[in-house]
Amino acid sequence: MHLDQLLLVLDLAQTHSFNQTAERHYTTQQSVSYSIKQLEKELNVKIFNRSKTGVSFTKEGQYVLDCARQMQTSWQELLHNLGQEPALEAPPEKLTLYTSSVLINDSMPTIIKTFSQACPGTRLFIKEVSDETIISSLLHGQCDIAMWTVNHGYLEKNVSPDVANRLSLNVMMQDNSVAVISHTSPLAKKELLSIDDVSASTKTIYGVAPIDYFGKDASSYVLYNDNNLAIHQQLASEDNTICFTSEIMYQKFFPKEQFTARPFEYPTLPYYHMLLRRKDSQHAVYQLLERIITKELTKRT
Repeated sequence: MHLDQLLLVLDLAQTHSFNQTAERHYTTQQSVSYSIKQLEKELNVKIFNRSKTGVSFTKEGQYVLDCARQMQTSWQELLHNLGQEPALEAPPEKLTLYTSSVLINDSMPTIIKTFSQACPGTRLFIKEVSDETIISSLLHGQCDIAMWTVNHGYLEKNVSPDVANRLSLNVMMQDNSVAVISHTSPLAKKELLSIDDVSASTKTIYGVAPIDYFGKDASSYVLYNDNNLAIHQQLASEDNTICFTSEIMYQKFFPKEQFTARPFEYPTLPYYHMLLRRKDSQHAVYQLLERIITKELTKRT
């Protein structure tokens, strides 16, 4: 294994793309592919599975990646011990943040300004996406960091242990879940909502964060999940609508003269407001943005 092949393996673990890896190394996709094929021939193993959605490591490839990381660490330690410090890694030209959480919306101007002042050489790209695309976007290198708000049950059901092991999950805040309803709703008279209360009649159930199914009779529900607050506020004004969201989001975004919130008994709660990135994305700039976001959000809640 040559040093340049080691670096290609490490970068492919981040990008999952021969094209993006080639761009990082100022070369062609064909050149990267040839180097990897030579490495596979030398080791007599298949390192990557290739598909239209990108590349993923085989079982043997994961072992090669682990060894490459160890070799990189050993090389850096060698340089350090010989008094030859490796050059500091240059900051990336751009950093992409995907978010499906409305919690970040009113903090975004300050986050952008603070990050731009701290790291002027990196352009920050921010995109609102659906909850369902967050994980795949990270794993396929479409974004570097993601902001997600989910309840514990959703996380358990939709993120396998194998995928979770590839991700760094930074829980910024743990949050209670509440059912937001209109003041005129019959449920507003109750101090605590149960599964029977929610299942008692035909309702529209929706969430500002991903939700799983709460009720007993699926035919009695319209389930709607999105982070469009204007639609949620309009829906919640109806007596037969319940919005499941986090307590912080209720306090920040729902006018108290129109809406009230009730605690809800359910085992998949509470909510987590979290930042995600791949474990192989360790650049200091990523960690800087995480710290800025965490500081800003916790300051405003």
